[in-house]
Amino acid sequence: MTANKRTWLGLLVGGLLLTLPGRALAQQPLQALLAAQKQYPDEKAVYLDYRQDVTVELKGDSVQVLARHHYDMLHLAPQSALYARDKVYSSHFNRLQKLEARTLVPAGNDYKALRISDFKEKFEVQEGIFFDDTRYTTWTFPAVAPGVRTVVDYTVRHPDARFLSPFYFANHVPTRHAEVTLTAPKSVKINYKLFHVENTPVTFTKQEKGSSVVYRWTVDNMPSPSRDDDGPEIAYYAPHLVYYVEEVPAAGQPRKMLSGVPELYSLYSGFVAGLDKKESPALRRVVDSLAVGAASEEERVRRVYYWVQDHVRYVAFENGLRGFVPADAGQVYARRYGDCKDMANLTHEMLRMAGVKSYLTWIGTRALPYRYSELATPGVDNHMIATWEPKPGQYVFLDATSKHNPFNMPTSMIQGKEALLALDGKNCKVVSVPVMDKEKSHAVDVSTLALSGTTLKGKGQLALSGYPKITQAYALDGMDKTEETKYVKRVLERGNNKFFVDSYAVRNVAAREQPLTIDYEYRLQDYVQQVDDEIYLNLNLEQPYANDRIDADKRRLPLYNEYTHSDRTRTEFEIPAGYDVEYLPANASTKEDVLGFSIRYERKGNKIVQEKDLYVNYLLLQPTEFAKWNTVVDKLGAAYRDVIILKKKKV
Repeated sequence: MTANKRTWLGLLVGGLLLTLPGRALAQQPLQALLAAQKQYPDEKAVYLDYRQDVTVELKGDSVQVLARHHYDMLHLAPQSALYARDKVYSSHFNRLQKLEARTLVPAGNDYKALRISDFKEKFEVQEGIFFDDTRYTTWTFPAVAPGVRTVVDYTVRHPDARFLSPFYFANHVPTRHAEVTLTAPKSVKINYKLFHVENTPVTFTKQEKGSSVVYRWTVDNMPSPSRDDDGPEIAYYAPHLVYYVEEVPAAGQPRKMLSGVPELYSLYSGFVAGLDKKESPALRRVVDSLAVGAASEEERVRRVYYWVQDHVRYVAFENGLRGFVPADAGQVYARRYGDCKDMANLTHEMLRMAGVKSYLTWIGTRALPYRYSELATPGVDNHMIATWEPKPGQYVFLDATSKHNPFNMPTSMIQGKEALLALDGKNCKVVSVPVMDKEKSHAVDVSTLALSGTTLKGKGQLALSGYPKITQAYALDGMDKTEETKYVKRVLERGNNKFFVDSYAVRNVAAREQPLTIDYEYRLQDYVQQVDDEIYLNLNLEQPYANDRIDADKRRLPLYNEYTHSDRTRTEFEIPAGYDVEYLPANASTKEDVLGFSIRYERKGNKIVQEKDLYVNYLLLQPTEFAKWNTVVDKLGAAYRDVIILKKKKV
């Protein structure tokens, strides 16, 4: 994900601080506070005004945009002091020009302004980003307390009108009045898209004023968004507006800016048009060596893909348009690091050298909800990969940023997304990335158990494939032995906190196309219960999802899941000498499209065999599906609680 795109997509979502609407200005400070506390009894603060005034300017053949931001927050409770610190972001694409901030302290029937003079500017430092030009200016409002208002006004210049920020009507606190006003010359064609406003009364007006057109969107009394754990990114549910410049005059003729996918691709293709004009001899030698003995085109693609994964470290360096323009493949090869677009171009160029046609590809990760057909602007995507087409209409998505990802399996973060393929300098194609079937991500645990007193002793193997394997391979890769031992114990832990791993062996961490396996032996103390001549044993040593019932009365957001998966557990328990089976739990099974399980018991000679299958089959669980989920969880919990009863044989 490029830092610059992250900046403009998140610019308006973060906590910024706006003047009272005209009717509210007539209220005295105490009246304003009491009225707001009554209207928002459970809130710490409220935005009285949250406004953005946008002006589109023509300067010759160029288009620039000035955005004036004005936010006014009224503090309602002592806890609102956490909003005293604030910040404004800027970068190459949104250049901060003017910033004023002040605290308005009640003083009789009016407010006294305490103006801020201590602003600090810092570069944004984020995990995985070596450098980008995103910076933020931060400050602290003094004297924040109930009844106080904190106000900020700032102006941002967007030198390229194709890179504009969305406007979110909802914020981290309620918003009494939110407004966007956009003024543009009549000769400039503006378009916009509204998202998630089905239950939000957005008022829109369009009015001509002289040589300009004024577009205005307003919303009153917006509640703050839900704050549910494990929800999707805010763009999936918060009401917001994306406006963009569709067409401008140039040399007396209309020039399309962002009127559809072809225009977006024209922008993107310009970013990659000048790449790799001169072939790297050193890279050519690497590719030639990889091609030796490759029996098929697929094998050449696989070898190139794995080479990039193994030899290029993901390190993002974003600076202005460098956030969009890849480095030459030879340069990436020489320095052995790069970000997603660098690694995509290196993969693409190496495949060309290997005689394989591939496509540079732009794609949005699952952090973004948009499709190219509904939003053909730079806000639709944030990632870059390469794509190989072995047969017409069949695609293999090559995302080398994921070190442990196997060939022919898209990274989990692009499942179900649309990809924009660069067919050539002028032509592109939008295709869909499949969602991996739950059987592709599989965990299989096979073990034998024996009882020694009240201690269970187990021996078995855990095998992980697909996305679970990738997750654990990342965690285990490079761990020292001490940390690995602790980590493996956490992975295997079951039963209770008296679980001890006596020995283990991890295999295939780096073998992408092989399951990661952990062979183990363990002890579990004080797990079984013995009452008189009976032993009670629950073979459900692990009980995933037993406590994951969703409170549909409280949760408002969908539930996010990284990938679908299926799990199988087979446990063979050796019946202790001198005991017989008094009670064997009944088989249980419940299946819905989002979640399902099956637990089966069988006696085989002196052993009890339990086979358990469970699957999770959603990426985004919608509130309409919560009831189905809960139905399965309830039955799963009941099945987990059923125990085996062993009874001592009579002599």
